[in-house]
Amino acid sequence: MIAAEPSRLQKLALRWFGARVIREYPFEEMFFLEQARAVRAAVRMPLVLLGGIVSRANVDRAMAEGFDFVALGRALIADPDLVERMRVDASARSRCTHCNACVAEMDTGGVRCVLDGPRPH
Repeated sequence: MIAAEPSRLQKLALRWFGARVIREYPFEEMFFLEQARAVRAAVRMPLVLLGGIVSRANVDRAMAEGFDFVALGRALIADPDLVERMRVDASARSRCTHCNACVAEMDTGGVRCVLDGPRPH
């Protein structure tokens, strides 16, 4: 199934009402870790930890706790070279501020980090 391009009305509604409907949550690194530990204890299969993985320290901790993989989302939107930086530098972190503005950018024709400045015309 291919996702359809949002209509102009949908885009307008998101801009006007999005902040009223979508709650803001304070960011916490590795925010699904507790729930994922419970799943890890209950199953014997490869598991991916996701949610707030923003540093090499997060990756190392996930591996030490028995997760087979980690998933990076917004951290890679902000820093596409993050995995390579993590490989060579144990202190590497994403510059992502967890503002979620990249998610709002999706309706404008692509995903990008707003820290990179205004969308080029």
